[in-house]
Amino acid sequence: MKSDALLFPCDVELLSMIKYIDLGEYTIKGLVVLENSNISSVDEMGMPIIDVADVEYDAFDNVIVIEPEFYRHSFIENSIKKGKNVIYIKQKGKEDFDLKQLDSVSEEQQISVPVVFVAGTAPYTEKFHVQLALRKHLLDNGYKVSVIGSKTYSGLFGLHSFPFFMYENMDNIQKIILFKKYVKYIEMIEQPDLIIIGIPGAIMAINKKHHFDFGITAYMVSQAVAGDYVIMSMLYGKKYTTEQLEELSRVCKYRLNFEVDSFHLSNAWLDPSTLKDDRLKIIKMGKKEYDQKVDKLYDLMNPDDMDKVYEDMIAKLSSYNVNQIF
Repeated sequence: MKSDALLFPCDVELLSMIKYIDLGEYTIKGLVVLENSNISSVDEMGMPIIDVADVEYDAFDNVIVIEPEFYRHSFIENSIKKGKNVIYIKQKGKEDFDLKQLDSVSEEQQISVPVVFVAGTAPYTEKFHVQLALRKHLLDNGYKVSVIGSKTYSGLFGLHSFPFFMYENMDNIQKIILFKKYVKYIEMIEQPDLIIIGIPGAIMAINKKHHFDFGITAYMVSQAVAGDYVIMSMLYGKKYTTEQLEELSRVCKYRLNFEVDSFHLSNAWLDPSTLKDDRLKIIKMGKKEYDQKVDKLYDLMNPDDMDKVYEDMIAKLSSYNVNQIF
């Protein structure tokens, strides 16, 4: 029998992906948000959304913490004092493994199944949602899929989280080697038809103030593993042109060693007036509208557009003569 649990902390982005969450032995009975989040009290699935300041401790026995920076939040400390069972996401993520397990993988071993990258021009551009939707679409069509998610809480969704060693103080060359071995290890253990890799952060800086690690993480991933099909998640805009998308694909080709096959129009609009501020303001659009249809630009939250990208991806991967599995 499953145990009830609250999930903390939740935000608008996570709320849009609740239906994909797989908590195994736990059932989500409430979503706890940070103070003054301005999120409505019930989401579209009818699940209670509770301000952290209004939590009633008698109403739950378990709380699952999905972000490491909130492990010491007063709500968690109070939950422990009141005898509640606190589950930290690092205990549930599939990324929890001993690096010694990668010793069984040779650096010379190549990835033998197709790899799909999901990257973004900025954070908060629905990259993770795209990973989940694409995985579901592939599973529904009979493919066995492994996913390395771009979120620290990817384990909540039954995915592998982006490996912890990529965030550690380690030589970048060693990170690249380990990441390649990590992907190969997953392939050896799970034997999927395809591997989806979500790349955290952004592929480049917006300006000197907001550099998003200058795309270094994206560069290391692209040097470790070749992307056979690439989806790029874009900030919302109504007037993208074919020329703009082609230029971005060329930038990726020469900086990151891959070209973009499909572009996703996200619901995240960047307020340009905040570019010089310490914190960028990202506004979530309720409805996506754009003035013209542009080749290779899709809204992958739209089932019809997902079908088109799926067919394009399968056609490209099926055309390969080496390691063909489709």
